[in-house]
Amino acid sequence: MDRLSFIDRLRFVASAAVLLLYWVVWAATLLPLSLLLSKMAGGQRGREVGQVILKGFFGGFVGLLKALGVIECELIGFDRLKSQVGPMIIAPNHPALWDAVMVISEVDLTSCVMKASLLRNPLLFCGSTAAGFISNEPSHKMMRSCIERLRGNERLVFFPEGTRTRPENGSMNPLTGGLAVIAKNSGAPVWPIYIQTSSPYLSKGWPIWRLPRQKIRLRLTVGEPMVHGAEMDSHAFLEALRQRYIDAECGVRCAL
Repeated sequence: MDRLSFIDRLRFVASAAVLLLYWVVWAATLLPLSLLLSKMAGGQRGREVGQVILKGFFGGFVGLLKALGVIECELIGFDRLKSQVGPMIIAPNHPALWDAVMVISEVDLTSCVMKASLLRNPLLFCGSTAAGFISNEPSHKMMRSCIERLRGNERLVFFPEGTRTRPENGSMNPLTGGLAVIAKNSGAPVWPIYIQTSSPYLSKGWPIWRLPRQKIRLRLTVGEPMVHGAEMDSHAFLEALRQRYIDAECGVRCAL
């Protein structure tokens, strides 16, 4: 593999410094304000206030990634999500650490199920709490919260793999049973989002300090929704949904 040139290395280091500064400044100023405003509004209305602010924050971050030449991003079908009314489970595959940022920056008024450890991160706590993000632990409480939100006509981002894609599982981990429970008991449609990336940057096992080799190309495609019928077998539902991701060739695609 070719080594990075000095200019490319310098560019990526400078980009990382700018992005970190952006994140720290917002985390110390606007995100605490969003938490205060969401608490004042309370309930679903409060979460919506936090979601609007967090979407703007993530959108600015993605805009910086593009402006600094770190990524190119192609979005396909997101207008369909914006035109939908009612509850939905937005279900991206998870090849890299920044997938939630990419998706939430493009979807209006949505909360997200996140790892408990990430929700405790000082740089993420205020914004994720304001937006009503749901901890994945304990699992029974997580599923109950998700079902209640969806029955209240809210939107939810749920990563069906449960964690970033493991290389030994190919392009897609087995899907978590929690998704089937939530989809079946809420009646909400599952909208898969197929994420393809040209680089393993920030994938499972990639050290956060290791620089990418070149500009990263991303393609995010909204798939056809699936509904878990009351009489449907949950295992069959998950297998059929997983096959959709595999057929869409999600994950790391060097020739993207």
